[in-house]
Amino acid sequence: MKLFSLKIVQVGLLAFFIFQAGCSRQIRPEVIGPTHLEEGLIAYEQNQWDEALKQFDAALKLDPQSTEALFRRGVIFQKQNKIDDAIAAYREVVRIEPNHFKSHHNLGNLYSYEKGNIAQSIFHYRRFLDVAPTHPLNSRTQVRLTELTGTPDEKLAHGKSTLEGEPQSDIHLTGELMPASQPPLPAAAPAAPLAVLPVPALRVPAAAERNGGSFPQVVCVVGETARGKIEGSGFIVGPGYVLASGHETNQSSRLAVQFQDGSIHPATLLSVSSALDLALLQIPAQETPSLPFGNANSGRVGEPVLAVGCPFGLNHSASQGIISAPERMLGDRPLLQTDVAVNPGNSGGPLLNKQGEVIGVVLGMLPEAHGIAFAAPAREVKRFLGETFFQMGTLLAEAKRYPEAADLLLQSTQFWPQSAKAFNNLGEVYRRTQEAKKAEQAYLKALEINPKYADAHYNLGAFYDGLMRNPKKAAHHYRKYMELKPASPDTAQIGQRLAAIEGTGVKP
Repeated sequence: MKLFSLKIVQVGLLAFFIFQAGCSRQIRPEVIGPTHLEEGLIAYEQNQWDEALKQFDAALKLDPQSTEALFRRGVIFQKQNKIDDAIAAYREVVRIEPNHFKSHHNLGNLYSYEKGNIAQSIFHYRRFLDVAPTHPLNSRTQVRLTELTGTPDEKLAHGKSTLEGEPQSDIHLTGELMPASQPPLPAAAPAAPLAVLPVPALRVPAAAERNGGSFPQVVCVVGETARGKIEGSGFIVGPGYVLASGHETNQSSRLAVQFQDGSIHPATLLSVSSALDLALLQIPAQETPSLPFGNANSGRVGEPVLAVGCPFGLNHSASQGIISAPERMLGDRPLLQTDVAVNPGNSGGPLLNKQGEVIGVVLGMLPEAHGIAFAAPAREVKRFLGETFFQMGTLLAEAKRYPEAADLLLQSTQFWPQSAKAFNNLGEVYRRTQEAKKAEQAYLKALEINPKYADAHYNLGAFYDGLMRNPKKAAHHYRKYMELKPASPDTAQIGQRLAAIEGTGVKP
């Protein structure tokens, strides 16, 4: 009887699983018909735009990350001359898939021909050329890019070039530059004032003392993702610029920052580094000063520190601790180890020394550990900022927005004083605006940092040859360029210039 009952149970279970499997087969998408995306693509091929949009919208409700649906929506909007809607759709595609070359190409065209935004069009055309170097549209894109940037003799260095002493990086611009006139969002209820815990060895910075023991430079960062709302921290690093954590802001479709007084401002993601887990945001310029960075490469073991941020959405909270290890390598990343209490939402906030200087940016804690948290060292943070401001300044220089380019390149040299390419491009911007003394100083600084920087010699040669009318110095730098780049396609032209100089009777 027991054996019989057992067989009944076994048969029953087998029937149950077969039934479940059958049910499972019945609900598979390929059995019940085309998906919304497939229906949208069918309608798209038949030029039934309204039906296609309807199906793509339905597909995106199920999968907000569907770049195919987003891209096709952009194409339809572009065909319907809904330019802003098309740009928004393409932008969402490249936010999800940064190397989506079709979207970059279409954005380049829209910004170039429809919006007249040269900086944005240059950025997207360059991204298209970078990620699709063999595409049939490359030659036409290069012609348009040359029309937008011109063909000056002098050379601008571009991002991620590997000059001597400058490491490779994964720092990428997003191509977004927020209009300065964008209005702030309505103010929220005032945040609770920051309570700085009394620490005998930790002096609250003078800036905080003047503000009632608070840090007005620290902000809370909020955003929306497909998974829901994200919360983090950040702080002001320049007029209208906020440094924040990269791992969540990079996935957010809508960002804002909240100051300690409760005011909320829209934020735009400008640059991100996945390796450093850092991001730079832009907000409408505020009067709030920047937090200063410390000069030391890293903290010292036992040095008291203070982390300020927004853990669990608790606006502007502070926690204290010490540096546990000043430079610990995790993989290929140098990190500061600290015992400061770090919780979700602290990422992106500053780690301050007793002088109130930033010595690191909070990244997170070690899972299942107590009293072990990590921060990106100030040295790496400053390099990220320097490279980002360099790339943005170079982009605006190509777009002939020289005053803005000069401001950004100056910021780059302040965060990244050992970057030859930043000083080279700053010199080139000053040359184009006829600021001869500043141009010469910047070019010479580039060569002081890296005497073998061939393009800086080229630029100085052209500078002395043209603007300064000093053939002797021009010839010297022309020759240096030819020595350093003998196989360059510019060598023949430089040789002609040298011959012209020597033909004037001046002996270089």
